[in-house]
Amino acid sequence: MTAISSNLLAQLSSIQTRALTVGVILVLGGLLYAFATGAMSGFYQAYLVGYMICAGIALVCMAFTMLHHLIGGRWGFVIQRLLEAGMSTLPVLLVLFIPIVLGMHDLYHWTHAEVVAVDPILQHKESYLNVPFFIARTVFYFAIWITAAFLLIRWSTSQDASGDPTLTDKMRNVCGPGVVVFALTMTFASFDWIMSTDPHWFSTLYGVMMIVNAGGATLSFIIIMMTWLRKHEPISELADADRFHDWGKLLLAFTLLWFYMMLSQFLIIWAANLPEENPWYVHRVHGGWEVLSVVLVLCRFVIAFFLLLSIPRKRDPRRLVRVAWFILVMHLVDIFWHVAPNFRLDGFSVSVMDVMVPVGLFGIWLFFVLNRLKRYPLIPQKDPRFEELVASVSKAQVSKAKA
Repeated sequence: MTAISSNLLAQLSSIQTRALTVGVILVLGGLLYAFATGAMSGFYQAYLVGYMICAGIALVCMAFTMLHHLIGGRWGFVIQRLLEAGMSTLPVLLVLFIPIVLGMHDLYHWTHAEVVAVDPILQHKESYLNVPFFIARTVFYFAIWITAAFLLIRWSTSQDASGDPTLTDKMRNVCGPGVVVFALTMTFASFDWIMSTDPHWFSTLYGVMMIVNAGGATLSFIIIMMTWLRKHEPISELADADRFHDWGKLLLAFTLLWFYMMLSQFLIIWAANLPEENPWYVHRVHGGWEVLSVVLVLCRFVIAFFLLLSIPRKRDPRRLVRVAWFILVMHLVDIFWHVAPNFRLDGFSVSVMDVMVPVGLFGIWLFFVLNRLKRYPLIPQKDPRFEELVASVSKAQVSKAKA
């Protein structure tokens, strides 16, 4: 259980090349389509949707890593290297944020001086919603995230080389306050990057809702990746039915939390009936958007909930991975539902860019995830918890054989 096998390395490289090729083609294709049709605003909207998907998964990978180091558990040990690969892409995501800065004039109404000049609400928020402070906050967020990810990955890989058990304590000490800082920074990043596309609207639940939303997408991504990796050593020995059952239960929990957050926000705003809050939902229950709203609730919650109730399905990777793909696709629809109605006030509309650009950006992001994943053993070799995990799996296999 040391280095990655040459067979797996070749397969990872192949998928990595295809992901980058398809990703670049789709993003460039969307950009060319935008130039040809004069719809650069639509391109930036689609880019923001794709960016929020990739950034959300990368950040929740870091959050899950912190939780794993804090509380332990076999559910996190098997996927630790995958989580580290996901959060290692944060420097790449900082670079990929540049198109959003270039498209700020199309994405954020509050960047227009003439609009702010005649809008008392935007004038009141101008000390926070202004371009220099927006960019400074983004740099601040990434500085914290990249530093935390760098330390956790460095200590984890150093432990593989030295076997120093004190590094486990170092990681645990950082992860305690790190979880709190993550929650705060991702909340404010959600306010800045996506909620401010409608600067008149606000919700104190929004940041938590976006974290939960990204949590479901991250678990779906983990299940998809582990279903494929379990065909190879050493994952095949450790990613058993019990581990998939754990991840399936977590996915069910995040599905319930997603609906709870969505319903809570809706009921609070609708009951308060404040004119500065209601329009956000009014846009989404008229002009064709109401159909997408119903589809989102039915698919992202009702169907996913009943599928994940089945214990045999959660224990069977081949069945669980279908649910994971379904939820990941609905995550794209969900982020689109958050962004698009703020710009398409005349009614529901979908462009080819709304699919091409997010999928393409995800392919580019996946390239960097796989690039990191293939550089180190898939299991932390000298983590003090490693022998305990292997022993527990071996005992479970012996018990099943006796039964």
